[in-house]
Amino acid sequence: MTSSGSSPTPSPRSSAEPRLYLAQPWERTLGDVAAAAAPSMGYELIDWQRDFLCDMGAVDAAGKWVHPRVGESVPRQQGKSVDLIVWVSFLAAVMGYKVLWTEHNYSTTMEMLKRFREIFGKYPHDRALGRPGWREQLTDVCSQTSQEWMGFRSGGVIQFSTRTKSSRLGFSFDVVVYDEAQELTGVHVQVINPTTTSGSKHNLQLIYAGTPTRAGVPAEVFRNVRSQAWRGGDESADLMWLEYGVTEIGDIWDESRWWAVMPSLGHHADARAIRAGMKDMDELGAAQEYLGYWLPEATGGDPPLVTAEQWDACEVPAAPPPSEGEKVAYGVKFSADGSTVALCCAVRPPEGRDHIELRFLEPTSRGVGWLAEWISQRAAGACCAAIDGRSGAGALCERLEQLRMPRGYVVRPTADQAVSAATAVYEGIQTRSVTHVADEALGRSATTSVRRRIGRSGGWGWGGDDPEAIEAAGLALWALSNSRRNPSRKGRAG
Repeated sequence: MTSSGSSPTPSPRSSAEPRLYLAQPWERTLGDVAAAAAPSMGYELIDWQRDFLCDMGAVDAAGKWVHPRVGESVPRQQGKSVDLIVWVSFLAAVMGYKVLWTEHNYSTTMEMLKRFREIFGKYPHDRALGRPGWREQLTDVCSQTSQEWMGFRSGGVIQFSTRTKSSRLGFSFDVVVYDEAQELTGVHVQVINPTTTSGSKHNLQLIYAGTPTRAGVPAEVFRNVRSQAWRGGDESADLMWLEYGVTEIGDIWDESRWWAVMPSLGHHADARAIRAGMKDMDELGAAQEYLGYWLPEATGGDPPLVTAEQWDACEVPAAPPPSEGEKVAYGVKFSADGSTVALCCAVRPPEGRDHIELRFLEPTSRGVGWLAEWISQRAAGACCAAIDGRSGAGALCERLEQLRMPRGYVVRPTADQAVSAATAVYEGIQTRSVTHVADEALGRSATTSVRRRIGRSGGWGWGGDDPEAIEAAGLALWALSNSRRNPSRKGRAG
């Protein structure tokens, strides 16, 4: 652990200690006042939360924030939002600060608004909602969709906003909370940050809170803030950073590891709920969301599995022409969060090397129906479509089943088979027994992906920011070698 300044004390029921805790020295804080007020808001804080509040609220002799930028990467269900709710409530209702609370999705924005209404009420003098002493501070509200805000006797405001490329914001803000910061892009920041230049307090604080940025998500801001914290030096002099998490994916179901990275386990964190939440996720996604695992690139970890020179050595000017007797297979891989899908084609001619090509690398925002139709239309000319990824794969396979695909055409590989697929394309590149045409997306995937451990028996897969394309290629090659289905062909299927 790297630390300067005060450091959270592990909870008495959890052995968790931060992987990184960066804070500047301070002598005075408003965070202790906010922490003392938490029970009256309906929240009981534990040690790590109180310590975080104190460091977040530290001020210098002039009353300015010691940490104008604050970041926390804490696993899900550990109560990281609680600190922020308490802090924002105190700043707005007591100190008169204008605060912007931003979320990635409108549903989450409304959930956070609901939690603030439990403190202040839905409207002034609300007798059904709100906590004594706090509901009296609320003087004005706006409930217009996408423009919700609360106003207080202190002159403070809390506005709630879903992040878009053109967010409609009604105030100049002193504090901005970027909740779910793992989804935050530079475009969002360019829209929001200009609203802070004329804040009345002239004491700006930017707060970033989330879980590790997921594979395939082009959200660079949170990752960059974290990188600054890890590098230290002048660029992190204004930054406070708290991070709990594992250093490798490992066995996500080993609960002894949970206690080392979940600071609220045994308090308000429920192991049963955590297990339920992890069941429908793949190992990488679960490790990131619930164990705080950051992809290796973020800390300059393991080198890529394939170098640019090795990849380029397998390049050919054009795909081999269709021929009688060739075998064709498809590999489909969904990203860990289900937001992206890649489809690769693999061709095995009667003579010569196997050939791989990327057909699609697309967002899943328009569903999987179009992809199912594409795959189904080529069933007569291909041996197999291997589909992997817990988020999205099930829906695609269900749709293909409805389309009555031939027996053996659609396959969902097991974990061991996914390991074999990763090995197949890796060895093909290393031995130059596979070819490809120039393709920026597939090349980037191959030359930036790193080794990702799978299970406890030494198996591995492709990991990193963009592994889906090369994973799809591996699935297609695996299908070529393992599918017994080889329909009669009149030309290449795709």
